[in-house]
Amino acid sequence: MPEGATALEIPTDRPAFVTRVYFDGPPAATAVRLAFPPRTERPESIKVYMKNFKRERDPEALYHARRFAHAYITPPEAPCRADPGPFIRRAFRTLALDLPQNFELLPVPATCHDDMAVRFRAPDHREAAMRRQPFVLDGVTVRLVREAETPNVRRVSNERRCMRAYPVEQRTEEMVRDNCSQFGFVREIDPACFAAPDLSTVRVVLQNEHPREVPHELRILYDDGFTSVVPVEIVGVWHRSHSCDVNGQYVPLELMDFKLKQI
Repeated sequence: MPEGATALEIPTDRPAFVTRVYFDGPPAATAVRLAFPPRTERPESIKVYMKNFKRERDPEALYHARRFAHAYITPPEAPCRADPGPFIRRAFRTLALDLPQNFELLPVPATCHDDMAVRFRAPDHREAAMRRQPFVLDGVTVRLVREAETPNVRRVSNERRCMRAYPVEQRTEEMVRDNCSQFGFVREIDPACFAAPDLSTVRVVLQNEHPREVPHELRILYDDGFTSVVPVEIVGVWHRSHSCDVNGQYVPLELMDFKLKQI
């Protein structure tokens, strides 16, 4: 767990298992036939955690994101919400005369919850506008919210997790990430796991919306009906903010320096 992080509660109401179908090769030597095969009905939806590596590592993309804000108008029945652009411009320019006028208003898709997107020329201009809130004009309020802080954004947590009895045939970085993609995004994998013998523990740091998504078992189902049953344990849970630096970039735990006791 990162230094200074607060340990969050490890949930008990986790799913019994999650099935990962694997058709790209023979079953693991330790795979078994289950007396009661896992459910195979098609779920209504499936969540797959993916990562845009370019956005995280590209300073230009990060700079671009820090220029954006979302404008919300209240009350909801305010007439200006039908055409919010002119009202927002008037509110900015009337009530914040020293606010840099280096911004443009952008329409938002119907699926968004804000009334208008605002793009500033520089991140400092956005922060100057944030400090001058709220903007109130004619009994109507305009509120700015930073990119990635809007109400429809779900906060995520990190947890360190152990997978025991993990088959050696699935012990590659690509396969570990694929096997975990339905219930989290793998931030780190202990490099020592790849040289470990069969059935030893695989240790990862996982990021997801809630640790409740992590099952008690991962079942890897092969095309011949055999299944690898991998017990899953959550060792610790903390908020993602404790794993990020001042720029919002993930700071690795370097798992080789945080060895977990094998059970």
